[in-house]
Amino acid sequence: MNESTLSRPLARNIIEVLGSFGTPPTRGLQYFNVGNQSLLDALDEFYLSSYLQEGGAAYKMVVGDYGAGKSHFLYCLRDVAWERNFAVVKVDLSPTETPYNDQKLVYAAVANNIIWHEPEGISDESGLTRFLEGTLERITGGPLSLETLNNPLYRALVDTLEASPVDSPAYQTAVLAYFDALIRQQEERLDSLTRWLMGEKTSPDDTKILREVGVTGKIFRTNAFRMLRSLCQVIRALSYSGLILLFDEVDRMASVGGKAEKLATDTLREVIDRTREDLPGAMFVYAVPPQFINDVVPKYPALQQRVRAPGRFSRVNHFSPIISLEHLDLDEDDLMLAIGEKLIPIYEIAFDTQLDHAVQRANAAILANVARDVFLDVSHRRLFVKSFVTELARQHYEGEHTITEAEANHILRGQIDELSGGETPPY
Repeated sequence: MNESTLSRPLARNIIEVLGSFGTPPTRGLQYFNVGNQSLLDALDEFYLSSYLQEGGAAYKMVVGDYGAGKSHFLYCLRDVAWERNFAVVKVDLSPTETPYNDQKLVYAAVANNIIWHEPEGISDESGLTRFLEGTLERITGGPLSLETLNNPLYRALVDTLEASPVDSPAYQTAVLAYFDALIRQQEERLDSLTRWLMGEKTSPDDTKILREVGVTGKIFRTNAFRMLRSLCQVIRALSYSGLILLFDEVDRMASVGGKAEKLATDTLREVIDRTREDLPGAMFVYAVPPQFINDVVPKYPALQQRVRAPGRFSRVNHFSPIISLEHLDLDEDDLMLAIGEKLIPIYEIAFDTQLDHAVQRANAAILANVARDVFLDVSHRRLFVKSFVTELARQHYEGEHTITEAEANHILRGQIDELSGGETPPY
């Protein structure tokens, strides 16, 4: 890690999130990421830096148990995509909600979760209209004013967008009208266009305003994928390399069951097919637990045909849709120890202190060994990370020493209670 590039606020945020929840922060993963670089490099080489930029499309499934690093991996892939000038959507699905019940909900999930990324800062904003506004300001050199209407960069943007092939003329018109209304600060028109672009319910008053600017029709279940394709085309017209769709299932699909499961898997199959056939420059990445692949997918032959693969994704088998987080660049012990070693200097920057690295590396090794050998029914990585960060804080303020296995057991058991409320976390 180049410590000079890590700011104290970002280091503090990393430590706060990891110590409080054991889950990855939204920023700064590159400072402690280990074990998955070969997978990220292969995705970059064969897709992000080449095939997708040429208008190709692909889908992948990231498979890993609870706490195995699925969200972490998606964030890392997001960062690589941003470096390659892709727009990114990150959708976190709750245990009770899924957009796969309705194609329109898939579009709405994308529109609501496309990220406007500011390279500097701790967090980003989401939403299609925020993304469009930020893109317009970046291209024209913002801030926006009536003078922007005569800005050559804006005129070139309008000309490019008007000349670009977009499946839905209404969608193309809505984006252009949104830019114009934004510059003119026409709030009523902006509100109506926002509801339309976000796939929300529009009123008769909205319809009247939309017709005034040439936007007809609505986004329905039957045309939702056409609108998603139109969004991909607009994004490429705005000089982005393409669109990366990251859907984090949060371990819910393995336990849906019944008609809802069949409907969700049918729509998921359609998303996969549409990505490959209809979404230029797009990659759909879906993170699921192994139970989804092993228990749910085999019940639906059409989906199984699309997911089944002779091997897992790697540089020599990049055609496989299955990215397994059980097969990383390091074994479990080395992985946790490597994470621990990277967290020590991050903690030091966060709290402007110096620790004894030899002592803390020893503590990381002991915690990793006990987490793996004793707590077999919980997520070792998440448990280790939260426990180690908490222990760094304790040793910082109470004095440093090498912990015993008995102390490690006590530390880890206390963190299990915090992570799961006293219950074993689900898989």
